[in-house]
Amino acid sequence: MKSAKTVPRNTVREALVAALRSASEHNRSDVVAPETVLWTDRERRWEPVIPLLREEIPLLTLGPYGPETLTGPAIWLRCALAGTLPEIDLPGGTPVVYLPGVGRSDLRAVEDCPKPLQPLAELQYRGVIFSHPNGRDWTPAAFLAKGFGIEVVGGPKTQSALARALPALLERSLAELKEGSPLQAADLDELLVPDPGRELLVWLDDPGAYGKVRGPEALAAFADICNARYGFDPASDGELEAARRLTGGVGPWKQVWGRYAEAPRRYPNLPSLLDRVEPAAGMKLFEETSPYRPQDNRAEEDRLREALLALQTRNTPDARARIAGLEAHHGERRQWVWAELGQSPLAGALSHLASLAQATADPPVAGTAWEIAEGHVAGGWKVDAEAMSALASVHTGQDVAAVRAAVRSVYADWLEERARRFQQAVAAGPPPESVSLDPDGPQPGVCTLFTDGLRLDLAHRLSGILADHEAEAQIAWRFAALPGVTPTAKPVLTPLGPELHPGNGFGAEVNGSKVTAQSLRKMLGERGYQILATDEVGNPLSTPSGSSWTESGDLDALGHARGSGLAREAENSLKALAERVKALLDAGWREVRVVTDHGWLLLPGGLTKTELPEHLTEVRKGRCARLKPG
Repeated sequence: MKSAKTVPRNTVREALVAALRSASEHNRSDVVAPETVLWTDRERRWEPVIPLLREEIPLLTLGPYGPETLTGPAIWLRCALAGTLPEIDLPGGTPVVYLPGVGRSDLRAVEDCPKPLQPLAELQYRGVIFSHPNGRDWTPAAFLAKGFGIEVVGGPKTQSALARALPALLERSLAELKEGSPLQAADLDELLVPDPGRELLVWLDDPGAYGKVRGPEALAAFADICNARYGFDPASDGELEAARRLTGGVGPWKQVWGRYAEAPRRYPNLPSLLDRVEPAAGMKLFEETSPYRPQDNRAEEDRLREALLALQTRNTPDARARIAGLEAHHGERRQWVWAELGQSPLAGALSHLASLAQATADPPVAGTAWEIAEGHVAGGWKVDAEAMSALASVHTGQDVAAVRAAVRSVYADWLEERARRFQQAVAAGPPPESVSLDPDGPQPGVCTLFTDGLRLDLAHRLSGILADHEAEAQIAWRFAALPGVTPTAKPVLTPLGPELHPGNGFGAEVNGSKVTAQSLRKMLGERGYQILATDEVGNPLSTPSGSSWTESGDLDALGHARGSGLAREAENSLKALAERVKALLDAGWREVRVVTDHGWLLLPGGLTKTELPEHLTEVRKGRCARLKPG
């Protein structure tokens, strides 16, 4: 007979397997090796874990015929042990015969033994019985206590918990169980429900599905934990009572709410359940708003919407003070779970509105055109960014109207003043002319990407997106050509700048011919630039100059089509632009130089506009005109 394999006794399963194997150990010089180990279990305490043990040892089971699990009646077991069944090939080692419903006292003399067991009765003399030293059947509790000093205490409730947790118990380490000894019902239930707070949330999210998914043992353990820890019974009290206690935020329920706040999207049905909770009897009409009730958050959003809409009738200083007060009251709601679930868009927008109100309290930078531009580059662009972020935070018509009113209330005067000061500075001393790109000719390995209307605040956002793509980005600036419209400003920033002359309209001319988008690309190609379509990435080695020109982006078109709605769509446009840059870098270009023609002003409701009489202008468009001489 082969010697028993040594099994590390780290877990209860390993310890049990080792005990079953050691039961067949014998002194080879004095005793004949036992043919089998009989494992009696009158109360069927071990039955739930027998399938787990079959993976470790040769284990036959008394029961209805089922050869695939080495299960059958007594006579079949005798034949299997004797090796007379060709379809049964027992692995090496002393086989173990598990006898559920059979106690040691049932294995009496053959003539006194119950007939169904008589074929096995003789094996008690030619084998060994796996039992407690006191002669009784091993129970799980006795096995833990006698073998490892792990006590299981309590009455029938603890025994029920032990029975349903036994499969999970087998996989726990003895050291861990020893540290937690004595084990009580709650300890055993937590083997099946290791995170009671999260399980309670799962149950609340879909009570009907919980038992089907978790199984009856886990459901019973969950019910006991709820009674012991949370003071309610899932079956008799129901989910609405649990939701009421959850919105109370008291005692252990506050911890459950904390688990919900960690990942509220895991429980999509819970908000609608919480909505069904009626305020407690006797609640004061003006009681403090609760972060636990979604209906309270909605009411606060409604109040905030009304307050923001009302700003359109206030002067700028009053509006600024009112926004600060609203932020003090509503700002904390951004930390509530409802903000994470997208149910507090106005509270989210209010953060940007408060920053916008504070930033516009200081007058715009004054001075020369250069000084004004430097001030804008140093931080003035953040004012525009806050306005855009506020507008991008909301989506429904009512919320958009409220935020538009709030933005205009504090941004309009500041924006008008900034534009006026810059106009005056340019009139007093025009900014220096910008140097055209690549004055020394095409730069090897450089792809120039033109995008229309990439304002400075959006350039910073693009830089952040590129950083997320692990692309290093640097931002530089230059004065746009005047007027700041694409037909004028786009050709000027190209290497063709020195060859350009003013045309009859606002477009540039070369040798008397109007410069169009098509002719501009043609002339760039003639100067050695590889012209790439919007879906092409090119190859730095395919042209002698190793340089290219391409165009991408739709910011300017979106601005004309959507107005202040551009704020909500700019992010996707910038992400697409970043993907284009990344694709070009991946194709081998050592540098992608993103250039733009002009910026823009965006104010909900529009800026003040002066209509020039047509007879005073040579050329007139929506945003600019050329005056007649004189």
